[in-house]
Amino acid sequence: MRSLPTVNRIVFTFFWLHLASILFAEPTSQNQFFAPYIRNFSKQDYQAYNQNWSLCQDPSTGFLYAGNSKGLLEFDGTRWQTYRLPKRQIVRSVAIDPQGRIFTGGLGEIGYWQANSNGRLHYHSLAKQISNPVFPKEEIWNIVVGTDFVFFQSFSTGFLYQQGRVRELRLPGNVLFLYAVHNRYYLQAIGKGLYELVNGQFRALPNTEQLASTAVHAILPYGNRGLLIGTRDHGLFTYEDGQLSRSEHAASRFLQRYQCNKGLSLPDGRFAFGTILNGLMITDTSGAILYSLNQREGLQNNTVLSLTLDAQGSVWAGLDDGIDAVAFGYPLKYFTDPNGQLGTPYDAVLYNRKLYLGTNHGVYWCDFPTSGLPVYHFIEGSQGQVWDLTVVDNQLLCGHNAGTFRITPAGGWEQLSDQAGGWSLQPLSAHPGFALQGIYSGLCIYRRDQTGQWQFSHRIDGFGEPIREVWEDPEGKIWLRHAHNGVYSVQLSPDLRKLSQLKWTPVYSKDEGLKRSLGIFGAIRRVFTGWNDEHLFLRQDGNLLVTRPNGLKAEFSISNFAWMDDYENIIPLDSTYYLLCFEKGYALLPRQELSGVSNRQLASKPLIRQLAVLNNADSHSFNFRNEAVLGRFSAVLKAKENHLVFQFSLPESIQEPLFSYRLVGLDEQWSDFNKQAEKEYTSLMPGTYRFEVRSTADGSIASLPFEILPPWYQSSWAYAVYFLILCGLVGISFYVHRWQVSAHQAKVRQQMEEKLKREQEHHQQQLIQIQKEKLEQDVIGKSEELANTTMNLIHKNDLLLKLKGEVEKLKDEVRQRQTVDQATGHINQLVKLIDSNISSRQDWKVFEKNFNKVHEQFFKRLLSQYSGLTPDDLRLAAYLRMNLSSKEVAKLLNITVRGVELKRYRLRKRLNLEPESNLNEFMMAF
Repeated sequence: MRSLPTVNRIVFTFFWLHLASILFAEPTSQNQFFAPYIRNFSKQDYQAYNQNWSLCQDPSTGFLYAGNSKGLLEFDGTRWQTYRLPKRQIVRSVAIDPQGRIFTGGLGEIGYWQANSNGRLHYHSLAKQISNPVFPKEEIWNIVVGTDFVFFQSFSTGFLYQQGRVRELRLPGNVLFLYAVHNRYYLQAIGKGLYELVNGQFRALPNTEQLASTAVHAILPYGNRGLLIGTRDHGLFTYEDGQLSRSEHAASRFLQRYQCNKGLSLPDGRFAFGTILNGLMITDTSGAILYSLNQREGLQNNTVLSLTLDAQGSVWAGLDDGIDAVAFGYPLKYFTDPNGQLGTPYDAVLYNRKLYLGTNHGVYWCDFPTSGLPVYHFIEGSQGQVWDLTVVDNQLLCGHNAGTFRITPAGGWEQLSDQAGGWSLQPLSAHPGFALQGIYSGLCIYRRDQTGQWQFSHRIDGFGEPIREVWEDPEGKIWLRHAHNGVYSVQLSPDLRKLSQLKWTPVYSKDEGLKRSLGIFGAIRRVFTGWNDEHLFLRQDGNLLVTRPNGLKAEFSISNFAWMDDYENIIPLDSTYYLLCFEKGYALLPRQELSGVSNRQLASKPLIRQLAVLNNADSHSFNFRNEAVLGRFSAVLKAKENHLVFQFSLPESIQEPLFSYRLVGLDEQWSDFNKQAEKEYTSLMPGTYRFEVRSTADGSIASLPFEILPPWYQSSWAYAVYFLILCGLVGISFYVHRWQVSAHQAKVRQQMEEKLKREQEHHQQQLIQIQKEKLEQDVIGKSEELANTTMNLIHKNDLLLKLKGEVEKLKDEVRQRQTVDQATGHINQLVKLIDSNISSRQDWKVFEKNFNKVHEQFFKRLLSQYSGLTPDDLRLAAYLRMNLSSKEVAKLLNITVRGVELKRYRLRKRLNLEPESNLNEFMMAF
């Protein structure tokens, strides 16, 4: 290898010093290369307090129970539920007996929880049987279920519950916890050695006085009859054949340094120890550390308060903050990079028995496989973003942000191309000796020279799209995955210089066909091709499904946040392992364990936990704690009880399960698999139904049949009543028919009579109309006569006025000429005669008579509303009613226009009209 620059030598020196400090400063795991699968439950998940003091599992239901500072927690595999003690005390201890009773202890309280007829836990207190006055101030820290008894203890008192009675035991002083080992029961008296509980009495174990100087926090089976004793600050001891020996191996030193707090014996002979300062440790019988798990490796907290083992062999740890489940038998093994040394891996490959990782820091390699802490070596010159590692003709080619490079077996770094962003390199089977590469800005062609070395040849002309992935399907068609938008199917020209065909599609159609052929449901993010005929489907929620055409389907729960969005990658390293690239490390999936996972998942069966009937104030629910109770249940619901909610879970599953469901009788199609653990149905019609749920596509199905009765008006007796009513209606129909015929005849007669009557009324109306029209013509005639009379009067008076004027002139001339008096007398007589004709009352009477015929009741109505009117006012009102002008009225009244205006003014005053009101309009509208 070439000499390293100064900066890199400093980096590598620091790394080796740091690695040495890890190796020599504290005991290390023999298999820290792979960490087991850890599932975290925070207080936000279980909705209680931080600290979890005790853990146990119900073997009949698979439910997990935790003694929490808030109360008793129950986990059915999907959801958490909290039960509070009567005085809301902290639950310090929890244990389960073979009858399924869940015993708990707290401050001044002991008792047990048992499911009632509705499936909910009900608490039975035993505290009232204890007469010790100190008991209300005692915390019950430990509960041990024996063959025929249950032992409750604090650090100073002990109580034995047997045959329904509680009695106090005399303890050998202040004690720590009682432990059951090989069907025998041991505890330590503080400041003393070990004691064994025999027939209700504590007997000292010989040669255990050496333990007086420490606190015993774990007693586990060791061999056939021996004991493995974990102490708080003196490590491990063994007790065999009456002799106590202190262990000096790595596990003992680890526990001495980090303070052993809990111990657990695993089925395969290994041991699990929880510490106060450094999480969880797994050892073998020789004291070698197999796993050391703390917050760096995925635990939520380094202080382990409780441990238990579930039916699947997973270790559950109750922590000072949260609950963690550690699945040592889970196939996926993780490598985390807590110090950020490697960066984020984007690709990996096995080359010459070495594992090469391409990350955003560069290229690293380590020996593979390795049984210890892997030692990563950096490829000098590879600093920067690495996208692709591909082995072609036993040459390791690297697609890099700065171009494309060859990594030699000796660790050399040779540049092949300066085309930035080598995302994917694919040898072309249709063009041997050539390879196609997708880069940031198009496509490149590489060729193998005469010496067998791969070299950059040229770019594809006329194409500049960013291509993240290139592959060739079994038919030889080339596919390109765009960096941001869909895929292209392309065809290269014979000289490989340009694209002769380019077709875009939003998705790779063969992935959809593959899903249908394998029976894969739900949203799929990416599809990866594995070894032989295996395919790996990355679901939208982050879970991974591995399938084979022979029916194998193995599902793995992976946090959606572990993957790198848009850069997910799964690499078949060899026929043994798949490597999964995560944001903060990677995981290995052994292929030989896929069948076992598939078989376990096929055997797993979900549990329908609750059927809730929502019916306003009459809502209720049915709860089920196991398959036996569910199998005996068959619900018959009322018609109005048709709003149902089903809740289901998958007990004993350390993974976050996925569910698919259907309601037979309503829909026959299974839903897509999802994390939703409940389903709601509203407004169900009467009928027989069966709700079914499954956790894997081909796994066992849990079902719940039920019936919704029809409403009372659709019941059998209701139909019988309907039949009788129908028969009665048929009998009555004949009578009704006869009555209808008679009624119809009467109706026809009535209709004829009504028709005749209507015709008569019509003729009468026609006659009335004719008479009305005649009267209207008479009125029109009278109006015309009145108008003519009025006009005649006007013309007569006008003529007489003219004559009077001429006579007046004649009179004046005669007077001026001083004619004889006799002529003057005749002239005066003539003028007087003319005046009498102008103001003739007879004319007014004729006018008034005709006016009343046309405008009936006008004067009466006017006088009834305005009593102070004079005859002159009435006469003026009549003329105004006929819409005569002031000039015309003046001629009729033989006065001046000004005189008419004065009369109009007086009339307005008597009528009390407003100044802005028009008198003519008022009279015409009156």
